[in-house]
Parts: sequence; C-alpha cells; structure tokens
Amino acid sequence: MASKHYSYIYTDGGLEKWAFVVVKDNAIVHEESGKFGISASTTNEDTESEGIFRALQYAKLYPGNYILVTDSQAIIDKVNGNAANATKHPNIQGIKNMLKEFKESPLPVSFTIKWERRISNDFMKRVDALCRRV
Repeated sequence: MASKHYSYIYTDGGLEKWAFVVVKDNAIVHEESGKFGISASTTNEDTESEGIFRALQYAKLYPGNYILVTDSQAIIDKVNGNAANATKHPNIQGIKNMLKEFKESPLPVSFTIKWERRISNDFMKRVDALCRRV
C-alpha cells in the first residue's frame, strides 16, 4: 500500500491580518494574505481562525492530503470543542463544517490540524511576515 503524500499549509493571524502558505515537496506553491476586521474589537483569535478558514477554502479547490500548521492552540481547542466560548468567533463553525466535508468526501482527501511554535521554521516565519505586511 502506498503512503499518503502530504502538503502542508501554514497559517497565522494577528493585528487584523491573516495569512496562509501552501507547501508541497518543501517548496512554497501558494500564499495568500488579507485584512480581517476594521476595529479594535477584532481579536487575534478572529484573525487566526480567518487564516485557517481561508486555507480550508483553498484546499477545497485542490483536494489532497493536507497537514495544516497553526501556532494557535486556542483555535485548535475551539475547533475540537475543548473551549467554552468556541461559538464566539465567527469562523469556528465554518472551520468545523469544512473539516466535516473533508472527512465525508468520496475523494482521497484528508485534513489534519496541528500546533507548532510560532516562527519555528522558515515556513512559519514566512506566514508570520505575510501577516505583518498586508
């Protein structure tokens, strides 16, 4: 049986900005970034979840096996239902719905979310830089 080939998506958010970087075979093949929110009430968790949501939208267009890497354990906890205020953030339910679609897809796709320390490698540094320059 052949092993799965994974692509990685690194996400980040902060200061009303979000970004993600898609990596295949150790090379960046796509990156996106943008603004989210227009007021001081926009939280880091809002922008972190926006980056993940946008990354899932991208992955939906290009089915495959993905490992999404985020530095936000709080968002992972909310997506997994391990946080009391998970419904407070606008994208959490959207993220859950999209992950469910991946799980139920007849296509050979998978999507795993994992935590990694902020700017722990060159791809995390790149996505962090994209968030700062939008």
